[in-house]
Amino acid sequence: MSKELESQLIKQRKFFEDILSGMKDWVRVIDQNNRVIFMNEPMRKYVGDRIGQECYKALGKNKPCEYCISNRAIFDGKSIAKEEIVDGRIFSVISSPIRDENNNIYCAVEVFRDVTEKRAMERLLLEQNKKMKSDLNFAKQLQHKILPENRIYNHTLKIASKYIPSEILGGDVYDVIEINDDDLGMYIADVSGHGVTSSMMTMFIRQTLKNLGDKAIDPAVTLQYLYHRYRELNIDDQYYITIFYGVYNKGTRLFTYANAGHNCMPILINKNGVEEISIGGLPICTIFEEVDYEKRQVILEKGDKLLFYTDGISEAYNVQEGFFQNTKVLEVCLENRDKGTELLIDAVIDRVKHFATEEIKDDIAIMAGEIIG
Repeated sequence: MSKELESQLIKQRKFFEDILSGMKDWVRVIDQNNRVIFMNEPMRKYVGDRIGQECYKALGKNKPCEYCISNRAIFDGKSIAKEEIVDGRIFSVISSPIRDENNNIYCAVEVFRDVTEKRAMERLLLEQNKKMKSDLNFAKQLQHKILPENRIYNHTLKIASKYIPSEILGGDVYDVIEINDDDLGMYIADVSGHGVTSSMMTMFIRQTLKNLGDKAIDPAVTLQYLYHRYRELNIDDQYYITIFYGVYNKGTRLFTYANAGHNCMPILINKNGVEEISIGGLPICTIFEEVDYEKRQVILEKGDKLLFYTDGISEAYNVQEGFFQNTKVLEVCLENRDKGTELLIDAVIDRVKHFATEEIKDDIAIMAGEIIG
């Protein structure tokens, strides 16, 4: 071999060794006898010069690995990966076969990448996700606990309801407020969006209305108060609340109501049929500084029912027929107007589920009240 050719080969070898030494990853080559025949500089600095030793001894082990990926790479002729712990650190190891000019496999190259911090971060994320899931489940239980019980209120109104959130936490809320011995407040609200923020807003609505006391007798004043309290939160414009609020007085039998942007009007069900209690109004938001809400009244007789619901029902979708819409809710109410509040709610939800050909992506909240005294 000429000196010039020998010099070129030395330079070429030095060039490849420099490349491997410049890598952050460890690189070593294992022959068919499981002995180390090459190590790059980063690996040599960490574990020492182990050339000539059996591969497992070079990693400080006393016996061969139960699953030797280099043996498998040489035998199977393909790259194989596993994780290896070296001196307390975790490495992702990939072993790939090396072939000669005749395509025969004569050794395997192993590349070690330190993934200790990555695995620690993954464990931390898993722990945090586990805690977050636990917290969300607790919040879900709490959110369901604050919904009104299915019972009789003030000896005059029988309430039944169901709530099906589209996520763990939802943005729909409804409640019954026993203002005094004669007046009962009822509302259903829908916060834009889903998840934690919307769920927290439902708590805000409930707490604000519960603390009003006798002031909650006037629905228009109540919604105006809620509007200004909401503006004080300085929440982003993308969030808003729609709410329908009404008060029933068992002495006068008047149901007085107002609406702040809720597009699913409550349905009155009585001996004459079914009809929506319709009234307009701006949603609770931060856009307008001042708002005024209109209020109206309707007389309710014994046996009359009111059905409150949110757009998770009206916006259920069927690819052939489109949205479920309020008209279909009216149809179901008409067909089941002689049934009790629980059965009426079940009938509406069953019809929606059978109608929808796509996943219902919004919360479903529905509450029915029957005048019994």
